[in-house]
Order: sequence, then structure tokens, then C-alpha cells
Amino acid sequence: MAAFLGAVGWLGFRAASRRKEGLDDYLLAGRALSFPSFVATMVPSFFGGVLGVGEFTYRYGVSNWLVQGVPYYCFALLYAWLLAGRVRAFPGRTLPDHLESVFGTKVAILSAVWVAVLASSADEMLMLGTVARWATGWPLAVCVPAAAAAGLFFLAVGGLRADVWTNRLEFGGMFLGFGLILPFAYKAAGGWGGMAAAVPASHLDPTGGNSPGYILTWFFIALWTFVDPAFHQRVCAAKDARTARLGIAASVFFWFIFDFMTTSTGLFARALLPELGEPLMAYPMLAQWLLPPVVRGAFVAGMCSSILAALAAGGFVASTSLAKDAAGRIFKIPERAQERWVRWGLLATSLASIALALALPSVVGLWYAVGSAAVPGLLAVTLSCYFPSLRIGRGWALAASSLGGGLSAAWLAAGWWRGGMQSPEYPWGWEPFYPGLAASLAAWAAGRAFRSPA
Repeated sequence: MAAFLGAVGWLGFRAASRRKEGLDDYLLAGRALSFPSFVATMVPSFFGGVLGVGEFTYRYGVSNWLVQGVPYYCFALLYAWLLAGRVRAFPGRTLPDHLESVFGTKVAILSAVWVAVLASSADEMLMLGTVARWATGWPLAVCVPAAAAAGLFFLAVGGLRADVWTNRLEFGGMFLGFGLILPFAYKAAGGWGGMAAAVPASHLDPTGGNSPGYILTWFFIALWTFVDPAFHQRVCAAKDARTARLGIAASVFFWFIFDFMTTSTGLFARALLPELGEPLMAYPMLAQWLLPPVVRGAFVAGMCSSILAALAAGGFVASTSLAKDAAGRIFKIPERAQERWVRWGLLATSLASIALALALPSVVGLWYAVGSAAVPGLLAVTLSCYFPSLRIGRGWALAASSLGGGLSAAWLAAGWWRGGMQSPEYPWGWEPFYPGLAASLAAWAAGRAFRSPA
């Protein structure tokens, strides 16, 4: 573990020493990512929820693939086909930059807030903090801030270039880790047949015993892909649109393979450790029970690879959105000072993510809360930005973004207030994503109905 973290730090600072002056290099690595670099940064950066996958699979079985895999493959391929070229063609550096060019400054500032929420790295901090607690015995309140520091410290000086360099190591580590544990788990469980006989029948049901409404909500949350700011950042950083399109398609292939590995490991964990009290710890506890020394350390390092990558990707985007895209516009910060503000933004967004991780210590719960609140505030305005035939007036765009994110966030808060964060009771039993999305689409439809003939 020490060797792995040392290598990540060394690569990050080595990349920082190679960076050039200017905001383009800091935020977008000079807009020159090649195909191998693009794939190497996409694959680990968008699979940070490894412990959450273990938690979900331990609870619900193969339905993990249905709700956490299939919808994201579909929407990622649609993004590559429909959006990648359009996003790469815009001159701005971030999603709020693009929205400002179409809908004005107010929409850009509001969208920057939703982007900062969406890019929150609270889930990755919780996962790394949980692993650190398991390894050291320290309290979670100490381990989560330590994990945040470990994942973000090199970004302050190196920016996206440092992130991409470390992603190359993390790409290999994530596959190596699960490639090590699967043969041990397969043998211990008596193969696929032994595993299938040991898990509950519902774990082999694609729905996992969940309601259609719950599963459908996860498909809607996968629309996250269309508005994911780190997706936009890497597409803008690609050397051209073709690199971005082919790179996303290749990344889907690698995500499919990795999903097979992680879901299988989660099922073996359920079969071999049926009385596990904390499903979030399914993978670490399986490693502790199964693996010999050294191999166990290599697995944990590999398991942490994609978590570290996603932590860095989300933290960097959130800080950019808060500091450059929101505060930069409100206080009219000159471009030469924006890099310094982004560094301070890293500190501010990290503290907020730490607080959220400690308040809601469930990775799946964090995914659900963040996606439900932010996606409705961004989806309509983002799609209408990149497709001129869907555009609406600036006032209607502001209303769509405000109502979408605001109503979903209020619905989420109401559920927490009535039933608590662990068992929310939403008004009328409606999941918070739907009222916000409906309100946003209603505002967009009204904007289309009353648009100027010109």
C-alpha cells in the first residue's frame, strides 16, 4: 500500500513539473490527450464506486449490473455518438462556460453550483476512509480527511495533467487487484455452482427483489452521464472529437469487463461471508479472510486505484466549478488569478465532501442523493445548449435549472427530515428525482411553447 501511494504521489508531482503556464494546461492538459491517455484516464475516473458496488452486490446480487452498469453503458455510448463532437467543438473550458455562451451568466453560475454538487467526492472519501479505518483501526472521522488529502494534494500544483499521469497507474492497478482475488474466491466457494447455491435466490434475479420504480430511478439517474462535468472536461481535453468518441467506446468495453469482475467478487463475498454486518466492507473483509499477505496488500492497492482516480476527478471538477465558474463570475476574477482560486476551491469542496461523507455513511445513499438533487437541475439546459433545435430563452433556461435542482433538493431534504438520512420518507412516496425532473421539463416545454418565432 505504501509503495502504491508513493508511486501515485511521485507520478503526480512528476507531471506537475512538466506542466506549462496557463489555465488551458491546468484545467485541460493543453487539450492534447491522445487515445491511450484518454482511455487510461476515463476508465478509472468513472469507476470510483468500488466499495459501493460491493455493498450493492452483497445486498441485491446481480441486479448491480442492471442498475449500476447497463444504463451507464447505454448513455455513455449515446454521449459518444451524440454529444462528444459538439462538446469538443465549444471553445469554453467547462460546462458552465458552454452554458454561458448560450444562456448567459446567471445560468452559468447556477449550473456551476449543481456541477459542484454532482462532482462531490464524498462517496470516494467515504470509501477510502473506510478502507483506512479497516487497515489502521483509526476512527472514520480521522480516516476520511486523511483520504481526502491523499487523493487531492498533487492536483493543487499539477492540475489535470497530474491527474492523467496517475490514472495510467490506477488503470492497471484496478484490473490487477480483482484479477488476484477472483481465483481464490472461486476455489473457496466451490466454483460458480457453489456460489449460486450459497446466495439467496433473489441475488440471482436481475431485479434483486427491488421494485420497478426503484430500478427505473437508477436508470434515470444514469442520465448523469450526459451532464457529468468530468466527462465534459476530458472530452474537452482530448486532442480532437474522434479521439473522444473512440475513447468513450473503448472505455465502455473496459467498464463491462471490470463490472463482471467486481460483481462476481461481490457474489462470492455474499456466499462466503453470509453474516457480514457492514456490506460496504464486503471486498476488504473477503480479502482479509481469503488472501495471504502481500497478495492481500496488492488487492487492496488495486481496489483503491479507481477510488483514488474518481476522488481526484470529482474533487478537481468541483473546485473548478465553485472557484472559477461560480465565484469567478460573481466576483469577476481575472483569468490570471483563477488558478489560485481553484486551489482554494479544492480546500472548500473537500471540507464540504468530508462533512457529507460523515453525515451519510453509505456510498449507495450518497450516489442516490447527489444524483437525485443535481441531475434535474442540469439535464434540460445541457441538452438544449448542445442541440440548437432544443434551445429556449435565457429566462426559461434559468427557471428550468432552478426548479429542477431546487425541487429535487427540497424533496430530498423533506424525506430526510421525516425519516432520517438512512430511511427517508419522501412526500407521497415519490422519489426526489421525479418531481425535479418533471418541473425542469415543464419549464423547458413552456419555454419552447412561448419562444420567439425568430
